[in-house]
Amino acid sequence: MASDSPPARAVRTAVIVDGYSTGTFLPPAFARLGVDVVHVHSTAEPMSTMLQPDLGAYRDNFHCTDASFERTVEALAALGPVAVLAGQEPGVPLADALSERLGLATNGTALSGARRDKYEMIEALRRAGVRCADQYKGSDPQALADWAERVGSYPVVVKPLSSASTDHVYRCHSSTEVLAAARAVLGSTDIFDRPNTEALVQSFLEGTEYIVDTVSVDGDRYVCGVWEYEKQILPGGKNIYDLDVLLDQATEPVPELIAYVDTVLKALGILHGPAHAEVIMTPRGPALVEIGARLNGNMNPGFHDRCLGANQADLTALAYARPEEFAHRYAGRVYSPRAAAAVHSTRTELDGVVEAVNQDAVDRIAALPSVHLVGVKLAPGKRISPTADLLTSPLRIFLTAPDPATIRADRAAIQTLKDEVYRVAEGAPRPSVLLLGTDKYVMQACVRNGVDAVVVQGPGGYDHGFAEVPGEFTRLLVDDQQSPEAILMALHRNGLGEHRFDAVHTSDEWGLVTAGVLASYLGCRAIDPVTAVHFRDKSLQKRKVAAAGVPTARVTVIDDVHDVSGVPWEYEKAVLKPVAGAATARTTVVDSPAALSVLSRRYRTDRSAQRTFVLEEYIGGEEWIADGFLRDGELRFLAVGRYGAPCLTMIDEQTPLWMRHFDPKSETWAYDRAEPTVRRCLEALGLRDGVFHMELFHDPRTGRLTFSECAARRGGALVHEQVQAKFGIHLGEEALLSALGREPRGDLDHRPELFGTTYLKGRAGTLFSCPSPAELRALPGVEYARVEFPAGGTFLGDIDNTNHRMGQVLVSARSEEELETRFAEVRAWFDERMVVAPQGVTGRELRAWGRETRPDADFRDPLWQ
Repeated sequence: MASDSPPARAVRTAVIVDGYSTGTFLPPAFARLGVDVVHVHSTAEPMSTMLQPDLGAYRDNFHCTDASFERTVEALAALGPVAVLAGQEPGVPLADALSERLGLATNGTALSGARRDKYEMIEALRRAGVRCADQYKGSDPQALADWAERVGSYPVVVKPLSSASTDHVYRCHSSTEVLAAARAVLGSTDIFDRPNTEALVQSFLEGTEYIVDTVSVDGDRYVCGVWEYEKQILPGGKNIYDLDVLLDQATEPVPELIAYVDTVLKALGILHGPAHAEVIMTPRGPALVEIGARLNGNMNPGFHDRCLGANQADLTALAYARPEEFAHRYAGRVYSPRAAAAVHSTRTELDGVVEAVNQDAVDRIAALPSVHLVGVKLAPGKRISPTADLLTSPLRIFLTAPDPATIRADRAAIQTLKDEVYRVAEGAPRPSVLLLGTDKYVMQACVRNGVDAVVVQGPGGYDHGFAEVPGEFTRLLVDDQQSPEAILMALHRNGLGEHRFDAVHTSDEWGLVTAGVLASYLGCRAIDPVTAVHFRDKSLQKRKVAAAGVPTARVTVIDDVHDVSGVPWEYEKAVLKPVAGAATARTTVVDSPAALSVLSRRYRTDRSAQRTFVLEEYIGGEEWIADGFLRDGELRFLAVGRYGAPCLTMIDEQTPLWMRHFDPKSETWAYDRAEPTVRRCLEALGLRDGVFHMELFHDPRTGRLTFSECAARRGGALVHEQVQAKFGIHLGEEALLSALGREPRGDLDHRPELFGTTYLKGRAGTLFSCPSPAELRALPGVEYARVEFPAGGTFLGDIDNTNHRMGQVLVSARSEEELETRFAEVRAWFDERMVVAPQGVTGRELRAWGRETRPDADFRDPLWQ
């Protein structure tokens, strides 16, 4: 039936690119004008160092990289947007490109680079005949220092090409200082997560620095405010900003500054939207420091409304949503202050970890007559350090009053209160460790022992979503948690480049060498890099152990598994594996040169990233495990156990892995047999402190033990839980204490039962549901359960490594026979209750499966009655 009412008017939409920091004020500004907003990230992952956008304020969110630009244009065009604009600095080029492509009001792409790159910015001014600094850029620190020396006029300024907030900005008085500053810039990333591949050196602009904020439509601008910086220069050459003071529009040199910024806007093609310019009034006149085609980072709408009668966020929304109204009310005009105003960035000499925020101190600052808002920048658990730039200023305070004298008096009062806001650990600072990866038991030990932790997490672990980082720790997301480069960049991005760590620790097999390398640079404790190498490289560790007289499989190194034509065959049967692998991945038994060639061709066809392999003599027998820890080279704890079947047998037979530890009282023979060998191996490999997980082959006929391999970390699977249940030893805590150089606890609490772990297999297909850990723990003997595979994921049926599982359970029993029986019962019970959609079937077959799975629901195509 047709409606007599008029059709609903389509919702108008604005697109905000990178709505970080003060960009968070744009969605409510557009909402007040009846305009919806959608968000676009200019990067594949959010920039972790920035105040994040509130995505709940947006109708939709997109990620637009070079590869997805056309798809993003198509999706945005379907929305019929009225505007595309940058929420913060890094979004400027993409906002220019999208707005130009969509035919909207745009500053265009021709000068996008000059609006972001500080070198190109100044060169654009020079070409337009606008007063500017002399400058030089490059990637060679010595070339930058040589340029400064040739110019011969110190001081000079060294800084990144496209950062902000005085990040890595240095005032240098000699070529030596330029060299050091350039190296610091080139060894860092900017605050937008981007590596600084070049640095900029500029002539120093002597004079007072000012802010000029504008909003424009079609080249007609409104000046939102002019502020004077009051700042200090630290001995190291960094700017410390103290007050941004609002100036009367008629006060000198405001008119001259405005006229100069007009020429800058024209030279850089900023015709639409906001701009935030920083200008120094030199003896020769105004000269640009830099300008951003985005909101002022110190802009606060309520504060600016109170002292200026308008704010840059609302003015920007008006300029894009209602350009005619903006032109009528604001174009070509200049602000008129309603009150005196200033923004104060406080300094601190505090150094440590924030234990708590003293709300009483915050309230006392807030109660001062001119204080409009107190911005507390650090939460409990965050590091506070002596202020070196705007990023390390701990408080931002907005002040406004009828007269400047009140503001000055309140600013003085704040100095007596500011360091009371944060309660920092007294006495010796809390120990601090850099953790590579998310070992939950080590993190638990940090919390229990009052140790601060910075946790490095790569995309694999983060996307898997299983490990949770305690809220009081700092999490660093990196592209590769085994890369020293990626980790150091993340530390510097997060203001931790100069942080003092007591230790670097990892339970990640692939991070051991990285931990040693980082610790050498950071000047703290960790496994020695050379020792770590011998715990990673299977050929090197066997060479060391064999030299100590321990029986070890013979080994041949294959430098490139893609070509085995020159590899000598010396074995009746051998095992091919990566030289530095783990979890039995890509580990295969081969019985002839022909079989080796077949594997080589498969790896070459697959273009496997791992190329260096070892060919080891095949050793039969039982596969044993040894777990424990050392202190100063002394073996303090040892738990010996075995796998139900060797790991390779489990993979070949597609059976679930299981293992148990021997009882040191009722099975002393196993400890008597293993301990001498374990000690000799550890001594040969050079481990003096820390936990270990060793694997050995035991010949039950002769009692001979042959070394297989050893890791300088705790064992995987449920080794931690099994050791803790059987012996009361918390391997995560012992690992942490060893990393810090502390005495281990080693408090034994022996239980007589047998404890074992078994994997829970999955079935090929998409997992819909399975029993929960709590339901598993209700079964006889099950003391711990972990379901690791998420519902909705597609499980591959074939087991190709020892990490391929749906979950794990820890079971206790009175005998090994009872243990194996309980394993079988738990696995069968779990399998019966898994709901898995089959793979490789038709829609008809899936529908039939669905009817069997949910007989109470009818999903047939119904007729409409």
